[in-house]
Amino acid sequence: MAGTSLITRYLNAPLPTISEQKRLPFRPEPREIEALYRSINKHVFNNELTEPEIYMHSIKKCWGLCNWEDQRQKRGSHGTRGTWCYLEISDKWFSPQWCVNVLAHEMVHQYQWDIYRWQHREEFGREINLRSAAHGPSFFAWRGYMSDYGLDLKTSHGMKRWFKHQDLRRC
Repeated sequence: MAGTSLITRYLNAPLPTISEQKRLPFRPEPREIEALYRSINKHVFNNELTEPEIYMHSIKKCWGLCNWEDQRQKRGSHGTRGTWCYLEISDKWFSPQWCVNVLAHEMVHQYQWDIYRWQHREEFGREINLRSAAHGPSFFAWRGYMSDYGLDLKTSHGMKRWFKHQDLRRC
């Protein structure tokens, strides 16, 4: 676990007061998010993911998205390994803890699209059902791996419960 210092640093960062959190004070630079992506990829995904384009901007009604594509994207498309998606995440957060959990969540979706769908095709001879793959068994199979690193894999986190408990496991 010593190598997970970046993940640990985000998860153990001091929380701002609730009134400060509501102003979304955590605003990481793109290079910070890219470094965090590489750390999660190394420790949780054993460097199986190819880093996609990560767009940071204000997103309405969610904190992050993994946009699945039917063709390889430019970034990371070397050899037969490439990425078939790109990530969008918010540029403003309540806390570093919220940010790292959302990024890890979106990386699970990337794994489903870039790796699992090809394994599924080989094993079953057909494409995965996109609706069931999104938050289905192949998504929650990562819950144990995530918890080993202090990350909490859920379909969504409740903001009201976050402000009440300040604990991602309880929201």
